[in-house]
Amino acid sequence: MRIKLLIVAAFIFIGLKVDAQGQYATFNHVAIMVTNADRSAAFYTKWFHLHIIKNPFPGRPIKWLSLGGSMQLHLIQGQKSEVTVSRDNHIAFSVTSITDFEKLLKKANILYEDEDGKAGAITTRSDGVKQIYFRDPDGYLVEVNNAR
Repeated sequence: MRIKLLIVAAFIFIGLKVDAQGQYATFNHVAIMVTNADRSAAFYTKWFHLHIIKNPFPGRPIKWLSLGGSMQLHLIQGQKSEVTVSRDNHIAFSVTSITDFEKLLKKANILYEDEDGKAGAITTRSDGVKQIYFRDPDGYLVEVNNAR
């Protein structure tokens, strides 16, 4: 009985010690190559209200945008043409209302689609989250959802 208690206590102690050490790494940033950093920064600030933050590389055509907390989006000018990427490669933003966001896209004549590429449609996942997709100025796929 004593050995069983010691073993259980050891597992609890080890579990607490591992938990107390915390996560090894946290997400910091994603960087994408763009044809025009100013244009892309304007796009992401307009549609997702991201804020431009200080770029530690003055004189280089790079824009850094805050995604909240310590997370950032880096827009690196240098892409020579529109990119072609798989639908699986995308970035995603959550909004309060897909319906309201959809209205903004329609008002700006921005084409959007569902997960399968059907124009003007919305995907509803099995968990109830709604998703739409559209392209940024360089052709990167951007998902907008109402996940919480």
